[in-house]
Amino acid sequence: MKFSFKKRIAFYNLFAIASLTAVAFIAIYSVVYYTSYKHLDDDITTEKREVFANLDWDDHQIIVNKIPEWQEAEHKQIEVNPTFIQIVDVNGNSVFKSVNLQDDHFLFNPKNTTVVFYNSTINEQKIRQGQFPVFNDHHKIIGQLTIGISQQESYNVLHNLMIILIITYVIILLMLYFIMSFVASKAIAPIHQLINSASQINYTNINSRLPLPENQDEIHQLATTINQLLTRLENSFYQQKQFTSDASHEMQTPLTAIKGIIEVLLRKPRTAEQYEAKMQEVLRQTNRLSQLHDQLLQLARLESSVLKANYEQIVLRNVVAKSVLNHETFAGENSILLKNTIREEISVLADPILLELIVDNLISNAIKYNKINGSVNIAWNSLEKILSVSDEGIGIETDKLPLLFNRFYRVDDSRNSQIPGNGIGLSIVKRLCEVQNISITVKSVKNQGTTFYLQFIS
Repeated sequence: MKFSFKKRIAFYNLFAIASLTAVAFIAIYSVVYYTSYKHLDDDITTEKREVFANLDWDDHQIIVNKIPEWQEAEHKQIEVNPTFIQIVDVNGNSVFKSVNLQDDHFLFNPKNTTVVFYNSTINEQKIRQGQFPVFNDHHKIIGQLTIGISQQESYNVLHNLMIILIITYVIILLMLYFIMSFVASKAIAPIHQLINSASQINYTNINSRLPLPENQDEIHQLATTINQLLTRLENSFYQQKQFTSDASHEMQTPLTAIKGIIEVLLRKPRTAEQYEAKMQEVLRQTNRLSQLHDQLLQLARLESSVLKANYEQIVLRNVVAKSVLNHETFAGENSILLKNTIREEISVLADPILLELIVDNLISNAIKYNKINGSVNIAWNSLEKILSVSDEGIGIETDKLPLLFNRFYRVDDSRNSQIPGNGIGLSIVKRLCEVQNISITVKSVKNQGTTFYLQFIS
């Protein structure tokens, strides 16, 4: 059976207090018990000294002296605080027995060699007994002395104390149950408030936040943590909406262009040259759609799967040289000079495939956003272990640099120009750098150029 959180709190507190109360009551009872019987045992010991003072013995026989002194009232009566005395020899034969024992006798252990105290009953009266071995001059046991006194008063005190403690304990438990239930209800009231507030939050009011309790306690910390989570979810939700909007916009542009071209071609017959020119434009827009599809698919795979880097020691110049070779035609069409100044002995620890994708994207961007007759410089800083890719192009305003790695983000100059692209490449670069623990930063000066820095872990 599963209990609610409130009942668990009440139960745990009740169990803890009930345990402590039980320990306290047991300690009280034990102290009273020890004190009561210690007092009786002390009286028996005192009586034992008086008895031994009236005993004598030879080698094997106990001799009782001054018998008249033992005929006192306390050794005759049974009803009020009697004292019982019994002396036996080693064979168990009675040597002396107080008058108040009448026909009764004490049970004893004939082999007893030490002082022992125990409880018994005489004529339905509760007795505290002490048994003492009797030694001769050669320290040999020649008999046993048993002394008993009434423990009825102590028994009544302990019995009444036990009943009072049990009744009090039950009453305390009942009171604690209701008190703890009330306290638990008050304790979890802020949690119920958080539950009610959280249940009302959905995608339409995701900007809502949970109310924070006045006390700076764990519940306040929980509410703060949930609010931080809601903030992250809100940002992710709006980023997703922005991503969908940007993706739709990026796809709408080539689709609109293709639709317009086809509509123009269908209005009237055209020459072969006109058809060819229009088909070239359709092909260009189709290639743009295909590239967008490939990049979206690649980005989705990077973000949805657990991507792991296969680290190797890579000759950095070879990776850069391969990317430079891939972009020579594109750079030549724009009169861009590609400079690879990395020495051949430089190596880095990275995933070769992922690093090649990063360098490809950075060089491609450096060519696209460069100026005519400009250059792209790829360099290595051995001291700080930083790979830099610099261009001499249009640059980016400082306040827009933090947005550069957002999906579909393109600065206004690039959107308004004829520069191809859709703003996904740097998002992919950022994700690939995170996988390899590569720190990527960017610096840019408007109309002077942009530099990307990749700092490697080793």
